[in-house]
Amino acid sequence: MESKNKLIIFSYDFPPSNGGIARLCNEIANGMVANYSEIIIVTRKKEGPQQTYHNNAYTIIELPTQRLKCEWQAYTFLKCIANKQDYHLLCGVWHPEATISRLAGFKNINVLTHGAELLHGGQIFRKYFWLPMYAKWILNKTNIIANSAYTAKLSQKIAPKARITGLPLAVNHIFFKPKKDKKNKKIVIGTVSRVLQFKGHDFVLNVLNKLPIAYKNKLEWQIAGTGPYLKTLKNNVQRFGLQELVKFKGFLPDEILSDFYAGLDVFILATRENPKSSNIEGFGLVFLEAQACGVPVIGTNIGGIPSAIAHENGGWLIAQDNEQELTALLKNLIDNPKILQEQGLKARLRVEEECTWDLYCEQLFKILK
Repeated sequence: MESKNKLIIFSYDFPPSNGGIARLCNEIANGMVANYSEIIIVTRKKEGPQQTYHNNAYTIIELPTQRLKCEWQAYTFLKCIANKQDYHLLCGVWHPEATISRLAGFKNINVLTHGAELLHGGQIFRKYFWLPMYAKWILNKTNIIANSAYTAKLSQKIAPKARITGLPLAVNHIFFKPKKDKKNKKIVIGTVSRVLQFKGHDFVLNVLNKLPIAYKNKLEWQIAGTGPYLKTLKNNVQRFGLQELVKFKGFLPDEILSDFYAGLDVFILATRENPKSSNIEGFGLVFLEAQACGVPVIGTNIGGIPSAIAHENGGWLIAQDNEQELTALLKNLIDNPKILQEQGLKARLRVEEECTWDLYCEQLFKILK
């Protein structure tokens, strides 16, 4: 092993937080144990069942929750590390982690980029200062690891001098796995996400509402998740009289997500992209989770979703808000249910061959070296 045989993961988001960045950094920490003699996690202290994530193979440095104290202690800890050249440093996001790392004297800084943090969303401050000046100054001096081809392009636009590598996310294919005895009386469609308008629930509902009654009677749509658009969505379901077709499952904890996915016949998330908003699907990990459970997926051909779905190889990509395209696809799947079985097998196989965390960490280690 070469001299740089220690890894620091600096991320304010880490379990027991359960967001996407926290889960990603946790998978990296666990997956990199075999490649490093020492792994240190620098993160903000938070409440939660620590025994569910703490691994004796790495050390966790917990920072105060108060912002200024947190950033000062992070800076102090990193500043005091001797022989910085012997460490690979990986930041969960570029701000403030990469900034603090630079100020603390680290030169070889690796940053994960995710998508939304690279968009201004129409905000003047972010558009004219935060991204083109501050982010550019920091990111141009880092090695960027983007979660999709889309995010890599966003990163390139902001930091043209940075070394940028696209590395699509992976999924825990041991936890997310198919069911052996799925016996649905109807074709069950499922969605897992925060219930926000840009996630496209209203688009899917409109398509289902316009289907001929013979097709409606063969479908059920299960929606898992909560969010500010949930009340409006429920009202629209009642207005259309689709209470028997649409079932709301609420928030699902991680431990039962696999069972939910595996019970579906097809997964759908029709996210929208709006140039005036920073809401975007930088990758779409839910698509991989569903595919790992042997469930084919439907997603919109925007943002980083094409890095999560291979069209007609375990799923389908459709144009944003194209009701005619989704209608035709759903009718074909209802008329030819064997397609769902065939694509479900392809979905699982694709995950096993291309999208496991072992493969991800193997590629990540090559990048960090």
